[in-house]
Amino acid sequence: MTHGVALLADVTGRDLIVALARPGDAPGEHRVLPGSTSLELEAGLKSVLAELDADVLVGAAVAAAGPEIDGAVTLTSTGLTVSLTWLRHVLRTPRVYLVNDFTACAMGAPKVAEAALSVIHPGKAARNAAIAVLGPDIGLGVAGLAPLRGEGWLAVPSEGGHMDFCPVEAREAPIFSAVRARHGEVSAERLLSKEGLSDIHCALVGDGDPLVAPENDNVIIELARAGDAQAREAISIFSGLLGGFAGDMTLVFAARGGVFLNSPLLEAIGGLLDREAFVRRYRTKGRMSPYLAEVPVFSMPGRSALLGLSSLFSPSDMRYAASDVKFLDC
Repeated sequence: MTHGVALLADVTGRDLIVALARPGDAPGEHRVLPGSTSLELEAGLKSVLAELDADVLVGAAVAAAGPEIDGAVTLTSTGLTVSLTWLRHVLRTPRVYLVNDFTACAMGAPKVAEAALSVIHPGKAARNAAIAVLGPDIGLGVAGLAPLRGEGWLAVPSEGGHMDFCPVEAREAPIFSAVRARHGEVSAERLLSKEGLSDIHCALVGDGDPLVAPENDNVIIELARAGDAQAREAISIFSGLLGGFAGDMTLVFAARGGVFLNSPLLEAIGGLLDREAFVRRYRTKGRMSPYLAEVPVFSMPGRSALLGLSSLFSPSDMRYAASDVKFLDC
């Protein structure tokens, strides 16, 4: 059994979220470091390495907010590229995994204690069935998890947050028009994200004028807590749209094992989430409405991406010396 540790990191485009874990164990306490540039990422990773004894690092697993293509992830929100080659050079270890952030979230979902989950839509999760994981934050992450024969799961990456989106309820139509006037297109992520919440609120207070400057999402949440009617309506519309999208992803992944929401933005919204609007839109799927009625939706707290990354290591993992890096990169 190895006596080393694995470094786990989530690259969001703004922050570098880092934790350590003994292979086979859940991650320890995470820390949030600056991570908007490659220089900040390198400095943050090296600062963590500097705290470790020599040769104690087993490897690293990194999640980043963008599609993984040929060993690299270009962050959708910033254009910054993180590659396996660069990570191996910085970390001085050949054992580095690089995955999409919500693929990592999906991998972590089965490891979250049932007692930690909050029910948003009741239902009965089917055994040995796929699940869907999604969350609006800086962007809109989506992934699935399919059960393997016997034991284990297969993560299914997705860029479903960039699908076209359309209004269903009358109150949504002017919001979509305003967002289209501001951005030129309306994907799900345009509305179901921090920027999306700001744009929904801006469409309400500015009567659709694209020249009106949006408020910060944190300001909108505080206004809603203080009882501001337009801020509360913005969160209500956001809640309904999220429910509709969650229902779509339930159908896409045939996620009869449940839908799991994981998002710092949703944690900030907390009890302001309009669950009635969420459930109404979640279940409004025409002939498939009875199918949706049976599938539960859970709010999953914490950093499940780090939990998912920890599953890539096991107690049987061997350690490589830094001198092996060049050989294994060839």
